[in-house]
Amino acid sequence: MIVDGFIFGTASDAELAREEASRIEYLDANMNYANISKVMQLYDKALDTKMFRTPVGWKYMGKLKDILLENGYVAEELRPIPLYSVFARIEEDHSVLERIRPAKKKVDPYKRKYAIAVMVIGILLVTVIAMFVIAMKSETPNMINYRNAIINEYADWEQDIKDREDVVRQKERELSIPSPLPHEEQKALEEEMEKNSGEDATDE
Repeated sequence: MIVDGFIFGTASDAELAREEASRIEYLDANMNYANISKVMQLYDKALDTKMFRTPVGWKYMGKLKDILLENGYVAEELRPIPLYSVFARIEEDHSVLERIRPAKKKVDPYKRKYAIAVMVIGILLVTVIAMFVIAMKSETPNMINYRNAIINEYADWEQDIKDREDVVRQKERELSIPSPLPHEEQKALEEEMEKNSGEDATDE
């Protein structure tokens, strides 16, 4: 909490400094600093009433003192500016707070490395799964889907051959050309003929 260039440790101190800053602003607007007797009266009154108790007010008191010194007063004639704080005790209190403050927990480096390793493995696993999915869905043959690609290509060839045979036979029927038997039927007929020839030879 900063007020007039000073950082305050508590909200109450900062609020007190703001009040003093507002009081100083009012004095600057209404005070005739050329009237040295008035400045001296203000200086003594501020000390008597403890008008300023923060560094913001102390700075203003220093301004009044400088005006008085520049206009014939000597330092021995002016009352010192009291500081209503005990800085040494504040420093000791801070050291005590540091001693009783719980120590920060140390982060286990192995636990951190383990967490990083798990994260890297997870990323690699997701990447490998994604590659398999892409490879399976790809139309281009690869190491993963080559068997399916070959089977599909063979099935396409077989269907194409059957379609061509159907067209040829259709033309043969149109032209009254005797159609040769399919390969399977031709082979079966030859085997039957060989079997019959063997039986005839046995009968003789």
